[in-house]
This record gives sequence, structure tokens and C-alpha cells, in this order.
Amino acid sequence: MTTTHDTQVALATTAPSTSWPRVVRTATAAGTLLFLAGQAALPVLPNSIEDAFPGMVAHRDQLMASRLLTSIGCFLLVLTGVALATMLARRVGRSRTVRVGGALVAVGMFFNAVAQAVQGYATYVATGAGVDAESGQVVVQDIVAGPVGFPLSFASVPLFAIGFVVVAIGLYVSRAVPVWLPTLLLVGTVMAGALAGRGPVVALTQAPVTIALIALAALMTRPRATADA
Repeated sequence: MTTTHDTQVALATTAPSTSWPRVVRTATAAGTLLFLAGQAALPVLPNSIEDAFPGMVAHRDQLMASRLLTSIGCFLLVLTGVALATMLARRVGRSRTVRVGGALVAVGMFFNAVAQAVQGYATYVATGAGVDAESGQVVVQDIVAGPVGFPLSFASVPLFAIGFVVVAIGLYVSRAVPVWLPTLLLVGTVMAGALAGRGPVVALTQAPVTIALIALAALMTRPRATADA
């Protein structure tokens, strides 16, 4: 005969602690929305530093805001990557694929957060009113060509994007979640990568990843008794 005490003990052993799930859900929601806002605010500029520099000066504040929002969002999404590698991997049957994908997301997000913060600050200083345009352009070129540009910045984005794809594959294989979740994550990752840097339009192209991550955060932080009911 099962008593109320036994039920409470069972729920306590299957549910995560009350504080960490709340942190994961909050960090995921805030991180994805801040990242999306930062990318949507990024000015559309030419690819070469020489051609883009006048635009960097003209949109100095907007560029700084974009970098800052993106950096904060990425720092928060490091927690999401850790949760994917631990909580979600356990939820779907200790999937090694999901564990590896979550780890890639966490590492990629961390390095991108650092790169965005450094690039944002350096560009803001280099485009100041009291800085000679030629000297400022050299500073920006050095940042992009140096270790902050590669591998921290240019390599970190493919890293967490691959992580999302690996997580999606693991979820497909596990069949432990509704199929629309990994589909949304996979399609959204491809769309976001293909249309990155296009200005406000990325608010639409990155929406699928945002929705998928928030839904996964809600799923992996629910007590198992609730999720399996």
C-alpha cells in the first residue's frame, strides 16, 4: 500500500531540485531572447573592415548594444548547454549524443560571449570621436585578425551550431520527445546560420531555435512523474 509519504519521496527522487530548474528556465528564456535581440540589432555592414568602418562609426552605439546583448545572451546560454548535456541527456535515456551536443553548445556559447564582449568594447573605443579613423580601423582589423576574431569568434558560432544539430539528432534517435522539437531546433539552426547578419529579419529566422530551446528547458526541468503522466 502506497502512503502519502512514499509518494512524496518518489517525487523528490525523480524531480530536480527546485532552484536549479528555475535557474535553467530563466537563463534559457532570457538568454535566447537577448541573443535574438542582439542579432536583430546588428547593423548590416559590408564584409571588409575597410568598407564597413564608416558604418561602424555611424552606428557606433547600435553596434555596441548589439554586441552587449549578444554577449549577455551567450553567457546565459552556457547554462542551457550544461543543462542539455546533463538534465536532458538523462531525461531521454542517458543519450551520449545529447550529452556531447550540449557540451558543444556550452563551450561555443562561452567563447562567443567572450568574443562579442571584447569586439564590442574594442570597436566602441576605436570608433570614438577623438580617435583617428585610420588608427581606429587598424585596431578593428587587429581584433578581427587576432585570437579574439579567430578562433574565439568565428569558430565558436559553428561550434554551438553543430552542438544544436547533434542535440537534435540525439532527440530524434531517442524518440523521447515530440518530433516537432528536434525538427524546430534543426531547421532553426540551419536558417539562423544561413541568414545571420541580415538585420531585423533574424528575429524571424532565429525564432524556431528560441522556441525549441525554451520548450526543451521546460521539458527537462519538469518532475518525471509530471512529464510521464
